Amino acid sequence: MKTLRNPLLFLILLSSMTACFRSPLQLARDGISTYDIVVPSDADTLILHAAEELKHYILLSSGADMPITLEENREPDRQALYVGFHPDTTNLEAHTIGYLVEDEDLFIYGGNSKSTLYAVYRFLERELGCMWLSPDAEKVPATTRLAIDPGTSYSYTPEIETRTVHSRLFYENHAFADKLGVTYEGFPGYVPGHGVHTFHRFLPEAVHYEDHPEYYALRGDKRLTTQLCLSNEEVLGIVIDSVHALFDRYPESAIISVSQDDNTQYCQCEHCAAIDEEEGSPSGSMIRFVNAVAEHFPHKMISTLAYQYTRKPCQTRPASNVLITLCSIECDRSKPIEEGCADFAGDLKGWKELTENIRIWDYTTQFTHFLAPFPNIHTLHPNIHLFRDSHAKWIFEQHSHQPSELFELRSYLTAQLLWNPDQNPDLVMEGFCEAYYQEAAPFIQEYIYTIHAEIQEVPEFFLFLYGDPSQGFDSFLRPELLDTYDNLFTQAE
Repeated sequence: MKTLRNPLLFLILLSSMTACFRSPLQLARDGISTYDIVVPSDADTLILHAAEELKHYILLSSGADMPITLEENREPDRQALYVGFHPDTTNLEAHTIGYLVEDEDLFIYGGNSKSTLYAVYRFLERELGCMWLSPDAEKVPATTRLAIDPGTSYSYTPEIETRTVHSRLFYENHAFADKLGVTYEGFPGYVPGHGVHTFHRFLPEAVHYEDHPEYYALRGDKRLTTQLCLSNEEVLGIVIDSVHALFDRYPESAIISVSQDDNTQYCQCEHCAAIDEEEGSPSGSMIRFVNAVAEHFPHKMISTLAYQYTRKPCQTRPASNVLITLCSIECDRSKPIEEGCADFAGDLKGWKELTENIRIWDYTTQFTHFLAPFPNIHTLHPNIHLFRDSHAKWIFEQHSHQPSELFELRSYLTAQLLWNPDQNPDLVMEGFCEAYYQEAAPFIQEYIYTIHAEIQEVPEFFLFLYGDPSQGFDSFLRPELLDTYDNLFTQAE
């Protein structure tokens, strides 16, 4: 037998073996805890709320009522669950979240106060098994022993920094939105009323058209109020003055939209047409115009659309404080965008080469009939992956604001994939179904798998946002399948 002769090596090995066999940290047992929730002495309302949420869900799960205390009042003989602290450094990215065990204490932290709140929810989700399914449905597993491994360390920085699901479940229930890490509104940080389609707001027809028809789009031989003439210097001056006034009125707002109205009747006057010809796209006159506006507001962001006729990228680079909102309205929703909408994927690649400021406006519902079956769930994951990989840090998923088919499931799944696009979407969906529909889950899942398999049997089918359910009567909504779906929902009920 060989003898270990190096005492330092022996101590290292002994220390490693001891760490491997350390007992888990017992946060609570049989409704009793020796831990306090500790917050910084200067904690703001968000940090205090994060601590209250941690206390609330630990109490629901384990029965242990942990007191919340300020750092300066902490009792030294009690262990701590620190909320809003990082043990090594405060130099974190704003969107970073994490938690870790050090000695006998647990630290839950974020790069800012909102991220700390998100960190608490991810801790509760990952370590306690909590799930927030809808504003009035959640899952909090009960336990008599709440413990965590001594080597636990988790850190995550979401690549999609601003995540919006256009659903009233989030807009009308801010606490629920926080639990899933999405925004409370479609245009956070924008000047109110100036999130999109703003040309008519800057130059109202009733004010300017009679005296200055040249401010508006030339179509054929007539000036129309459909869009603005972007080569007109007076138009530029009016828009700059209007933006100045709006930022003065709303100094807390960081973004304003200077964007086309919702039609394709853009200006074709000699000067605008020459710019677009030189730039290779009607987005050319738009970007030159918006860049000229942005030059006057270096500390603000000017948002504009790459939408319909301006979707194709031009030659001019958007200014560093111009945000491009790229819209996928034309795409077939039955297939992932890279497979079924190559033109959009190509335009996304082109804009990615011009700017790092890309906001995606994607669509996930049928506007003509929200409650009709719309089998596009299988496209959510690959599309969000595409957007993330194209460096889009802001994604707006225009789900149905009103109740729609599988409303809670779609809202939850989309939010989860925006938070972490690398999750397995089938596991997320199955987990939701089991928790939310419970004993009805197998029938709901069979409906989902069946209708999605059926639409993929018809590869030429174009699932359009403005389509009609009757278009599916020969495929995924044919009579015998409607009977099948109806039977599944009857069993679920």
